[in-house]
Amino acid sequence: MNDASELPWLASANAAEAWACCKKQDAFSKAPLSKFRLSASQLQLLQTQAEFATGPAKRKVAKPWNWFWTKTLLEQASDEWTAEETAKDFPSDAQVVDGCCGAGVDSIKIAEHLSQSGDFKNRITAIDSSQIACQLTRLNSLSNGFALSPEPIRIEDSSIPTGAWLHLDPDRRATGRTVNVYATDPSWPAISGLICKAPGASIKVAPGFQPDDDFPWDTCGPPEARRWISRDGSVRQQRLYWRIPRWENAKRIVSAFRKGLGWYHEVFTEEICPSHEAFSHIEQDAARIKESAFVADQDPALRAAGCVVSLAIRMQMRVLGNEFGYCAAEQPVLHPMLRWYRVWDAMPLDRKKIRAMTRTQKVGRWELKSRNVDIDLVQLHRELVVDKESDLVRWLLITKLGPKHICLVCEELGP
Repeated sequence: MNDASELPWLASANAAEAWACCKKQDAFSKAPLSKFRLSASQLQLLQTQAEFATGPAKRKVAKPWNWFWTKTLLEQASDEWTAEETAKDFPSDAQVVDGCCGAGVDSIKIAEHLSQSGDFKNRITAIDSSQIACQLTRLNSLSNGFALSPEPIRIEDSSIPTGAWLHLDPDRRATGRTVNVYATDPSWPAISGLICKAPGASIKVAPGFQPDDDFPWDTCGPPEARRWISRDGSVRQQRLYWRIPRWENAKRIVSAFRKGLGWYHEVFTEEICPSHEAFSHIEQDAARIKESAFVADQDPALRAAGCVVSLAIRMQMRVLGNEFGYCAAEQPVLHPMLRWYRVWDAMPLDRKKIRAMTRTQKVGRWELKSRNVDIDLVQLHRELVVDKESDLVRWLLITKLGPKHICLVCEELGP
């Protein structure tokens, strides 16, 4: 689907009835659609959209049959749970411009947030240089109860309302997928100028973007805060903030969403905490790690933000090896961003000894995780001995303590 002229048909009554037929079956099938007298291109368009709805769109939105996409825009889109959370960064009575709106997930969630303070229609402006993106945002907003009229223009060429807050997700694929903000479209100097004019700005960048101290931020200067966002154990976004009151005085924010628990935020007022304060001085002897009894793996957003040590100090834990290592404590410290394990044994990373150990354990399934050690976990897993009669599950957590590579034999604790 490369021609925007194909998309308006999806808003027609004929398309709506055909799409409802697909939705009812939760699948695409030509036979029930024969009564609609569709062309070959229309059938192909419906089939493509149905494949999105029954496949990858489920990871992005709660009601995938309410959305239309292209493959690229689906891949680039925020998931709606994250979009709903980041929309809260703006005052509910603000006027907001969503630049590079894509298929409209962020625009719709911002509109939903603004609607809490009355009519949103004159307070959300969606902009994208792609005609196709604007068509999809229009269709998707109608399907989700927020009628938007996106503007098909480059944001740097548009007339942004005076006093409008800025939400921007620049295209990181303009010259091939990149973490370099100077390789995005719009260009960083253009983005910087927009940031300077707005009361506040939220800019989405790659989770792995790590600017040096002397990074050339241009006229906007460095962001006042940076935020890493994860959902169900996967880092989804990094956002740069200028003048966002919600995160006043914050330097780094880590936000994580877990099913059943919702969103949880850790706010750090320092850039990066001195790492040596949380490191233990006894871990050079792998056998003594059992004195800690419990180790924890962290949400990946904490590691992406460089905040593992800061959290460890805050929660009175230790960090094994370096700032990317597991946390350790004599008792588990309950926290939504920590996944705890009881340590039953600690041994050198010796394949023969590990295999011999698994032969004696009567474990039905081994799960493996590695931190700070480059190892083929798939191959190691093949070498382990399992007891097919057992339901017992054990973990091997492989890590590095000083120069030593060790294997922790663990049991995962419940949530």
